[in-house]
Amino acid sequence: MADYDSSLPVRTEGDADERLQCKIVDYTTVSQAMEVDTDNNAHVEVHGNKADDASDVALVLSETGRVNPDGLYEADDNSKPAHTGLIVHTRQTTPADSHQTKRITGVQGTNDDTHHCMDVSLHDENGDEYSLDNPLPIQIKASAPGSEVQDFKHATAIAKDASDTHTYTVTVGKTLTLEKIQASGSGKMRVEVKHGTSGSTVTTLVLFNSTANPNVEYEFAEPIQVVAADVVEVIITNLDNQAQDLYSLIEGEEN
Repeated sequence: MADYDSSLPVRTEGDADERLQCKIVDYTTVSQAMEVDTDNNAHVEVHGNKADDASDVALVLSETGRVNPDGLYEADDNSKPAHTGLIVHTRQTTPADSHQTKRITGVQGTNDDTHHCMDVSLHDENGDEYSLDNPLPIQIKASAPGSEVQDFKHATAIAKDASDTHTYTVTVGKTLTLEKIQASGSGKMRVEVKHGTSGSTVTTLVLFNSTANPNVEYEFAEPIQVVAADVVEVIITNLDNQAQDLYSLIEGEEN
């Protein structure tokens, strides 16, 4: 009968568990064996392959066993990189790992200590902090910058008790932010402001002047949005005892 490879003997421990002692080694280099340390931890190194040349790359862990993010490691200040916060580069044309030296800080609230807020400091494009000597430029507008509207009308010789209508039609494709109405006359008058679809506008407000105050001006606390192709109407009625010239101005911005 043909010879055959006999099984190798195994070693067992003569105890209640009847343990079998074994060794995990490399297939070709038996000296490369898995180690079990005094804490009964089996030492295993996990590898992956680089996409460019398929060479082995070891998975990096912190000393607590957590995956190590690719951040700055310092033995004194940051010995557990898995616990690191945000780390930013110093400003460089081509930032590298060696430039990861800036940590973002924060503070716990006092009145509401449930909030932990990240520190924020505003700087200009040169990295200089905004201050009284380097102020932050701010432009206050009721809306995004657009085309300024200042539509003026001079109505001549409007008879007693007669009215004149000043109409502004919003440009197609735009919206008018109506901000202010002004009107004036040498005598008494009534000013009615309306807006909406031409032919069916709705009254927004009515103003009167007096002999002591011949001019009327109204600035909307919240500017009115008038949509494209709708109209703003300023209807001025002459309440004086004779004909007079009447003046009106519609102000706003189209976007």
